[in-house]
Amino acid sequence: MNPDREIGFEDADLEMLAKGYPIQYVTEETTFCELSFKVNPSVLIPRPETEELVAMIINKQKGIPITLFSKSTLSSRKQKLLDIGTGSGAIAIALKKNIKNAEVWATDVSEKALETAKINAKNCEVNITFIQHDILKDDGVLLPDNLDIIVSNPPYIPLSERSNLHTNVVNCEPHEALFVPDENPLIFYKAIAQTAKKLLKKGGVLYFETYEKFHSELSVMLTEFDFKEITLGDDMNCKPRFISCKKL
Repeated sequence: MNPDREIGFEDADLEMLAKGYPIQYVTEETTFCELSFKVNPSVLIPRPETEELVAMIINKQKGIPITLFSKSTLSSRKQKLLDIGTGSGAIAIALKKNIKNAEVWATDVSEKALETAKINAKNCEVNITFIQHDILKDDGVLLPDNLDIIVSNPPYIPLSERSNLHTNVVNCEPHEALFVPDENPLIFYKAIAQTAKKLLKKGGVLYFETYEKFHSELSVMLTEFDFKEITLGDDMNCKPRFISCKKL
């Protein structure tokens, strides 16, 4: 959302705001990585922490610490990237915009989310292959292989912690993109790690946004899947938030 743009609200918009709807859903737009995205209740509103994940991937590809959203893009050999659980398409589109010669795929279980992601890709003038895919049920035959990068910001909040979230998150944003069972909080991470082990090329990297309470447990799980060079990272609030690892 452009902070300099004046917003005119209709009565219906004001009523939605009064009921606690996020302003991004009322205006149907938000900004992520200096790009404008359409959002609606079928997709999560992209968070600043996820921008940090994108920055981490791009900067690692460049191999030097730089300001992320400069006007120049990364020029390198052709890269194959997969974003699992893309939602609005924010991660996939931002990576495609910043990594030159990248071939990007993005999946989601939700048909409505993919419709939104396709609109965002068109508006951002990037070519991405979108695939409707349930990572918990399908074995990956629909997905590309020999990948350089797999990235995911999957659901990770235990259902029992709903009461700790702001009401406009719980009441408005899609629960299937937020919550996991208390008895199996790493369910998506396990499924994605299994798929990544098959689809990543040797030396390929898996990136996760994570929940701070399960950060260490997830690191152990990735070790058990034989991933190497496991790197943990904190977000801007000094909370454990990111993990990367390599298939070697």
